[in-house]
Amino acid sequence: MSDPRSDVRDGLAWLIEYWPDLLEARLPGTPRPWRYEPLTAEQRAARDEEARQDRLERTEEALGESPAPVDVGVLSTALDLLVRADDFAAEVAEHALVEVLPPPRLGQLDARPYLAHARRHLTLDLEEWAAPIVQAMVDKVAAVLGLVVDGQLLAVVCPWCHGITDEQPVGGAHTWRVRELPGGQVAIVCESGHCEPPGREVGTWWGGAPCWPMSEWERLARLVQASEAAA
Repeated sequence: MSDPRSDVRDGLAWLIEYWPDLLEARLPGTPRPWRYEPLTAEQRAARDEEARQDRLERTEEALGESPAPVDVGVLSTALDLLVRADDFAAEVAEHALVEVLPPPRLGQLDARPYLAHARRHLTLDLEEWAAPIVQAMVDKVAAVLGLVVDGQLLAVVCPWCHGITDEQPVGGAHTWRVRELPGGQVAIVCESGHCEPPGREVGTWWGGAPCWPMSEWERLARLVQASEAAA
C-alpha cells in the first residue's frame, strides 16, 4: 500500500529543487526554466557544481547582493513563500514534538531548510491538512516560472469539443490536461471523452484520447489561436 504522504513529500521536494530558479527569476530578463523531465544524476551534479562556484563569489539567498534591478512581484512571491514555509515547518515540528527551526534572519531568503525540515518530520495524520498548503505553494512557484506540472488543467477550450451537443455536455469546458505518459513523455491530453479532431491535427492517441507531445505544442497553440479568432 502506497504512503499517502508521498504526494506531499514530492511537492516539498519539488519546491526545494526549484527554489534557486525562483530566486534567479527575481532578476528581470532571467529566462524561465522550461524544464519538466527530472534531472539525471550527471545533470544534477553539473548544476550543483555550478552553484557551488557561484556561491564562492556571492550569496544567492541574500537580499541586496546584486546591483541589478529586482522584479518586485517575484521577490514578493519568494518572501510570501518563505513565511508560509516557516509557519508550515513550525506546525509540523510542533506536532511531531521535534525542534522548531528559528525564523529566517533579516536578509535571508531561503525556504529550503524549512521545507526540508517539514518533509523530514511530516506524519501520516497531517497529510490531509498539509496537502492543500503544499499544493498552493507549488502552484505559486510554477505560475511564476511558467512551469508545466503533471495534471495541470489548461485554461483552453478544446476547438474540437466546442460543438458537442447537450447529450455530451462538455462543449466549452476546459478539457485539456498536461500528463506524463509512459516512458516519461509529456503531452497535452484532451480528457472530454468525446474529442475527435481531424487526423491531420492530432499529435497521437493515448488511452483512446487525442494528445499532443511537447514537440507539437507550438503548432497546437497556433490552431487554438486560429479557432479563437474564428469564434
